Amino acid sequence: MGSAWLTAACAPITAPSSKPGQAALKPDRTFKIAYLTLGWAGVEVIHQLGLLEERGWNIEWQAVDLISAIVNAFTSGQVDLIDMSTVIGAQMYEQGVRMSAFGVGVGALGSVLTGTGPSIRSLPELRGRKVAGIPGTSNTQEINAHIRKAHGFDLFTDTQFVQATAPPDIANLLTRGEVEAALIWEPTTTLVTRSGAARIIATQQQLWEQTFGVGATEVHVMYAARPEIAQQYLALLRDVNAAQAEVAELWKKGDTKAVEAMMKVTKLPEEVVREALGRTAPLSGLTDQSIEIILQQIRFSREHGSILQSDVWINDPIWPVARYSSR
Repeated sequence: MGSAWLTAACAPITAPSSKPGQAALKPDRTFKIAYLTLGWAGVEVIHQLGLLEERGWNIEWQAVDLISAIVNAFTSGQVDLIDMSTVIGAQMYEQGVRMSAFGVGVGALGSVLTGTGPSIRSLPELRGRKVAGIPGTSNTQEINAHIRKAHGFDLFTDTQFVQATAPPDIANLLTRGEVEAALIWEPTTTLVTRSGAARIIATQQQLWEQTFGVGATEVHVMYAARPEIAQQYLALLRDVNAAQAEVAELWKKGDTKAVEAMMKVTKLPEEVVREALGRTAPLSGLTDQSIEIILQQIRFSREHGSILQSDVWINDPIWPVARYSSR
């Protein structure tokens, strides 16, 4: 099925990628990139360290608090490039939004948390309890799919589900004891658990491994561009992935530059940012394996989740991918 997805690929670029500080002829136009303030994917560091500007690109950055704002901006053509969770990207594609996926940002970020008060020790005990989450996110949809398959109940219909709009809302509900459990992602998970207000029942990566086996990191966030950008400016996509690879190395080392960049965007304290970086796996590029993993996630969410509706994912998924050579 991955090969079918690749049939819509753009022609490869064989020229070398731009190096930081290297003079290169770039278009005069400005490219608009939007990302989620608490998305935790690496693009935040690219922005704060000016890694695309170093490569000669003019970028207008937009950091927004709500996922819906990014979706609306991309759908309406107000931005050229976004990072977006896989399931939401698939839903956008189902709804007719034209896009080209060209890179990945980070592995699974989500967790199921419970407050310190209730005696919830396992996922089956969530049935009938008050559970908070953001319904349309990959985090909530994928965890719900795992629970439906493994435990036979739905978080949206078989719990007292409380809908939130942003990670801080979920954290506040859990901390105040207004819900007994929550579905949330990093770095908010670290913020809440470090405070002593919650503990982790299961992580999204653990659930992925229980379903599909150990050996590969689930892809939580991907990069997408408007098709006309992918067709005309593949060099930009290549440089975004090169910058993401640079960030991934800083991320793995807990480099001060990455920590300070994340602190500036998220407004979280240093100890939270450092721990959250250590608990998450940065990714970069777009390999055949990552494409297959994304398709596997989407098919699984389509079969066992509730947000994806099209049978294209089950039959023979074709989703435009911008491919190039980094050599």
